[in-house]
Amino acid sequence: MLAAAFALQWAGEAGWQAAAGWNEATLALTPAAWSAGEYWRLATYGLIHSTTNLFHLGLVLVAVLGPGAALARELGPRLPLGAWVAGQLLGGLCWLGFHRDAGELHFGSTAGAYALLAAYAVRHPDRTYRFLVFFVVPVRFRPRAVLLALLGGEAFFLLIGEVLQRALPFAPAASAHLGGAVAGWLVLRASRPAPPERPAPPPAPQAEPGPAPALDPRAELDRILDKINQTGLGSLTPAERRTLATARDLLSRR
Repeated sequence: MLAAAFALQWAGEAGWQAAAGWNEATLALTPAAWSAGEYWRLATYGLIHSTTNLFHLGLVLVAVLGPGAALARELGPRLPLGAWVAGQLLGGLCWLGFHRDAGELHFGSTAGAYALLAAYAVRHPDRTYRFLVFFVVPVRFRPRAVLLALLGGEAFFLLIGEVLQRALPFAPAASAHLGGAVAGWLVLRASRPAPPERPAPPPAPQAEPGPAPALDPRAELDRILDKINQTGLGSLTPAERRTLATARDLLSRR
């Protein structure tokens, strides 16, 4: 859906230069629109993204196709969808809480992406992933470490850019991102899914059977002779017959 909405947005802006301004004025989240009662923008601001910075949409799609798809396969589509929606709603409200200037605006669905990442990282904190950067450099990471690193960076940007309002090289919507992460965690906790299955431990190696203990030939022969006396020659097993034949041969050679 996001890719389709972006394709429509890109085609509209390519054919009509004023489309970008119309999208932002009609769909984006702004303090002025919120004050005017246009609360429905909480549901539309995530449908538009920057057409000049494809990295913005790329990160969102990675979250959807990665943690989002994994959660859907494991728990069904309702939980990741709920986390996404809750992330967008809470992220938008958090952004409005830190931005009051009428000229400011916010759009994109990064808050929903943070919600999916947070839900997955909380459910599988220690699952290890490995891949090769440029097919050469091995990299290993865990979802919990990635989430904590991102949240630490977002907290820094929130403090410097949105609380202290200092100039930054770029202006990430840290309040929206942090709100989205909190929403993802809350949705996962509220749903109370069954704990993930852990792989069964490998079976303990079994000791190879050693050679059978050596029998005393004389004692074994006495046992066989006692068996013949009690049950007859026909009750002997093939192994016992061979033992008896071997003893007979040894006696005949003496």
